[in-house]
Amino acid sequence: MTKIKIGLLILLTVLITFISEAQELKTIDQIHNAYKNKTINAEQLAKKYIKRIKDLDSQYNAVISIEPTALKQAKEIDNKAEKGFWIGPLHGIPVLLKDNIETIGTLPTTAGSLALRNNVTNKDAFVVKKLRDAGAIILGKTNLSEWANFRSSFSSSGWSAIGGQTHNAHDIERNPWGSSSGSAVAIALNFAPVALGTETDGSITSPASVNGIYAIKPSMGQVPRTGTIPLSSSQDTIGPMTHSLNDALKVLSVIQGKDSLDPATTDFKLKPAIIKNKKSLVIGVLPSDQFTAETQKVYAKQVQALKAAGHIPVNITITDKLESLLADEYYTLLYDFKHEINNYLKNTPKEVPVKSLGDLIKFNVKNKSTEMPYFGQNILIKSNRINLEEKQRYSKTKTRYRSAAIKAISNLYRNKVVDIVIAPTTSPAWKIDLINGDSTKANSSSLSAIAGTTHITLPVGNVKHLPIGLSIIADVGGELSAYTYAKIIDDVLSKDTKKPE
Repeated sequence: MTKIKIGLLILLTVLITFISEAQELKTIDQIHNAYKNKTINAEQLAKKYIKRIKDLDSQYNAVISIEPTALKQAKEIDNKAEKGFWIGPLHGIPVLLKDNIETIGTLPTTAGSLALRNNVTNKDAFVVKKLRDAGAIILGKTNLSEWANFRSSFSSSGWSAIGGQTHNAHDIERNPWGSSSGSAVAIALNFAPVALGTETDGSITSPASVNGIYAIKPSMGQVPRTGTIPLSSSQDTIGPMTHSLNDALKVLSVIQGKDSLDPATTDFKLKPAIIKNKKSLVIGVLPSDQFTAETQKVYAKQVQALKAAGHIPVNITITDKLESLLADEYYTLLYDFKHEINNYLKNTPKEVPVKSLGDLIKFNVKNKSTEMPYFGQNILIKSNRINLEEKQRYSKTKTRYRSAAIKAISNLYRNKVVDIVIAPTTSPAWKIDLINGDSTKANSSSLSAIAGTTHITLPVGNVKHLPIGLSIIADVGGELSAYTYAKIIDDVLSKDTKKPE
């Protein structure tokens, strides 16, 4: 073989390796290995993701905007790497942010509303500062259910006036759920290795489930919310959405921490725990009768797979009386939203035309053709009618509903009979319906959301081409146990189940 042929063969091998790695890179470890092997650099990777978004996203509406400085950020990271400097655990990792999280620069933070299209705060949210310090590249902003799905009882999840209707990554006729719709779809389509979502009740875990990705809704106070458009300080959290559980945990370890501007973080303590890597877990299996028949079948198969792997499933039920729980939650959210969105809006830049919830309602009426072409704003109106002087009623309601949720979760783990509790996260995605709105079939988010405990969802099953997630519902103060046992469960079920592409 001539030297020319040998040279061409080597070049072809390098090109095939480069193309293969560039196409298949999804996890943080894969990307970091590619950087270290010099098969791709941060600038090339960022360009790859931006091109992929531009090529594909017109079908999905997952991304609202690309950060103009993304390639500049990547170049700076490459320059540091050339000098032998590794920035941190997210070195050169592109991250997409739900568009209710503020960033330095020219991008507005809109919550999907035309009223905030000029909301350029030029400030990084706490979590964004932490991401940058860890070496991440801020790639852009993702679409969401407008006002985090707290505008209308008849809305279509994933729709916003700014971004339009987000479509499910596995079937464009189906809903992506919300409110972190774009973040979930973007990860499923590999528009980035990491995205952040926010959750008040189900807004991280539900879209992650129906789009077939990993996600963590952290415990209340674990991740500061400063610089994020609020819905309810009683329940709002920020969490990672990724291609693997390890990646979600890595990102969570970066963005968590104390923040003097978010009082909830001063109350949170990640309790140290000595956790044995058990070969046989006792797994509390919550009932699935509220979910679709096909979801129940997949769940039963998951439970059998865990049993076959040597774990011990134990059927458990929620025995606490929770009749008033969701009504109490709704009142608390209505109260919080009015109080907190008024405070947020009055401090927005002068270019933002609304400075209160009342202004926002009037803006939507004035711009009805673009803001309310499919559904109205009955939730905003209800929230605006709340009397903020009823502080005693609010305090009593909040204490009652949180105590009830905490007690219900604690009772599932009573006497340490079970190591971890599981449930279906939600049923498969329904058809998008802009006329009638969502047609959800139950989810497992509310107890964890109200109690403020950790909720993890794993992509471990599917009905035909539609993903279904499995929820890991942590005990109160049981974050580290949940992380450890979720890994054990994921190792079993990821081998047993073929995930939809």
